[in-house]
Amino acid sequence: MNQETRLRSFRGRFSVLTAGAACLAAALLTGCPTGTAYGPLSNSDLRLFQSRYVYGVSGEATDVAAADFNGDNIPDLAAINNDQQNVSVLLSEGATKYVKAKDYDLGDTPSALAVGDTNGDGRPDILVCNETFGQVTVLTSRGDGEFNEPALWELPAGATPRGLAVADVNGDGLPDIVTANAGLNSVSVLLGTAEGGFEAARSFPAGTGPRWVIAADLTGDGQTDVLSVNRDSNDLSLFMRSGANLNNAVSLRCGLAPRMAAAGDLNGDGLPDLVVSNTGTNDLSVLLGQGGGAFAAERRVALGKPPTRLSLGDFDRDGRLDAAALLFDSADTGSLGVVAVLLGDGAGGFAAPLFFGSGWQSFGLCAADMDLDGAPDLVTADTSMKAVALLRGRGDGTFESDRRFATGVVPSAGVTGDFNGDGHTDVLVANAGGGSLVFMAGDGAGRFTAQPAPVPVGGIPIALAAADLNDDDAPDVVVSLKGQKTALLLLGSETGQFVAGPAVNLLPDGSAYLPISYSLTLGDVNNDGRPDLLSANSGADSVSVALGRGDGTFAAPAEMRNISYPLRAGLADLDRDGTPDIIATSSRDPEQSSDQAEPRIVRLLGIGDGTFNTESMLRVATGSYPADLALGDPNGDGRTDAVTAHPGSDGVYIAAGAQGGRLAKGEKLGVGDLPVAVLLPDVNADGKADILTTHAAGYAVVRISRGAGRYDASRHFLTGDTALVSFYQDVNGDQIPDFITLNRGTSDLSVLLGQR
Repeated sequence: MNQETRLRSFRGRFSVLTAGAACLAAALLTGCPTGTAYGPLSNSDLRLFQSRYVYGVSGEATDVAAADFNGDNIPDLAAINNDQQNVSVLLSEGATKYVKAKDYDLGDTPSALAVGDTNGDGRPDILVCNETFGQVTVLTSRGDGEFNEPALWELPAGATPRGLAVADVNGDGLPDIVTANAGLNSVSVLLGTAEGGFEAARSFPAGTGPRWVIAADLTGDGQTDVLSVNRDSNDLSLFMRSGANLNNAVSLRCGLAPRMAAAGDLNGDGLPDLVVSNTGTNDLSVLLGQGGGAFAAERRVALGKPPTRLSLGDFDRDGRLDAAALLFDSADTGSLGVVAVLLGDGAGGFAAPLFFGSGWQSFGLCAADMDLDGAPDLVTADTSMKAVALLRGRGDGTFESDRRFATGVVPSAGVTGDFNGDGHTDVLVANAGGGSLVFMAGDGAGRFTAQPAPVPVGGIPIALAAADLNDDDAPDVVVSLKGQKTALLLLGSETGQFVAGPAVNLLPDGSAYLPISYSLTLGDVNNDGRPDLLSANSGADSVSVALGRGDGTFAAPAEMRNISYPLRAGLADLDRDGTPDIIATSSRDPEQSSDQAEPRIVRLLGIGDGTFNTESMLRVATGSYPADLALGDPNGDGRTDAVTAHPGSDGVYIAAGAQGGRLAKGEKLGVGDLPVAVLLPDVNADGKADILTTHAAGYAVVRISRGAGRYDASRHFLTGDTALVSFYQDVNGDQIPDFITLNRGTSDLSVLLGQR
């Protein structure tokens, strides 16, 4: 499809895709549902950021398990692909490398995955529930990473199995199969035989709608018990073993709509405890074991979103069990793409959760030491990317993936700075969905906390800029509001509190237009040492400059017209005369069919007194629909270049600076699908500006500059869902800049910590 059609197809997906420090895709893209990933695999040879690894499989992976399938003592991976009705096996080559997945066919609608030795040969086999036809498929291992043809074992008619486990349930030394049957409100046990097969299923009544099953010693007597998680009756059914038999179920209370349970000793008393994910109450239930099948009354651990899959492990290597839980969206209709990690206190409690990106549509979760470094890692099945993702554990309770921090509803713009005077980088976030600003206080270690009282702004904020405007050593903020002629001025303080200042005119008095400024820039254009305000007025086809007085007020703005639909404007000294010049994007308004303006980069040379020479206006061709603009020297010739991002053409255009402040025609450099923001930092510390793009499909791309217009191939790093605004700044004090995005799709902030 052509670029215009392609952009329109994304309308609604980015309904308020507004400006902010680096992202200006605003009115170009306004709509289609979030949740479809386009991002490539993230396995760069140069690990510039602590991003998760991704390995492709043949279909929409919905579950994942880890085991050593080829006897080399390194965990491998198996993932079921619901749409392809197969299982992909990925054999590890050590650390973070895997052989290309090999697929094995399964029965219809595979819904749950388990790994265990089903025939007593000491090798892990693969078991899968087939939901539609009520079967269990078993692929026995050959021990070399290959598997035999699948064998099918029948369950009672109408079983609709959703959960699966392998264990010796009757104590005869042979592995048995246990299923949770959502269609019959029961669990079934298929006893293993000496020949490696299974007897006909025996069923036991459970609660209503069981979705998960555990087969383990849950009473502390050394015998295998069975526990089902009953979503529709909001309880657990515990089947305690007595000799070779299972007793009738005992009901245990938990939260609403429980999805899964995991067992382990949380408080160090030698007795198994239970952790249950409750999708209906957005929390976990913790039931501490007391022995003999008794459990203490449940305790709740709030998560704020519905938890689904669970894994337990010692993620910070302190000898205490921790928990990880995948989160769904508020309506429990799809994955949030986030995993919550809760560090255990050794007494059955947990610290406040840490959140990490897990994959846009991550459904399966397991914990294992995949790289054999002694720290458990997390692996997720990502349906949207048709992949499994590896989040490497760092041994301190954190993982190599983007760290998530809740912002507010639909973050649309942002700006960084030390807004509370503590010496740490903070982020001020504009939330289009709430009509407010949220102050995200940084702690200097890469973590951010939203302050409890958002700042109302009286409209939809679409752009922010920050600087000390009244000479009190505290940054102040100018906020552009959609549909309003004036910008809001917020005067800052060293406590992080803001006080409204006088309104800031963005257009001269009497203007018939609304500015609709998706780009605000503060800089000194008249060399008086005071910040001035540059506004790109897409609603008025102009840019304007208001000179700062140094007391928190601005003079009346001067307007420069005939710049069609400018989404972004910036300041740089192109002609090297010591005076800032204006560079702006210009293109046709996608909402106005009669607007046929060609895409351009526009330059206006500064005079030095705060005015600009309109006769010096230069228009340079660039790609269609420029959505963002960055100024720097990526080609290393000492002159400022202009780089624009183009969602419709999957690239950036580089307009090289030339003598006299001129710019050459933009030349395209491919970066990948839907780039909506561009930065020009030196990511590898070689003294040259590189190209760093943010993509609405949930990833970032780095093209390292080698000078003279030469760039390395794209390196990809995964970020958040619909990442639209980005910053590059050291937020954890290690002298290595980090990458921050604001994610419209998940209403949060992502931090990818930098590393070298």
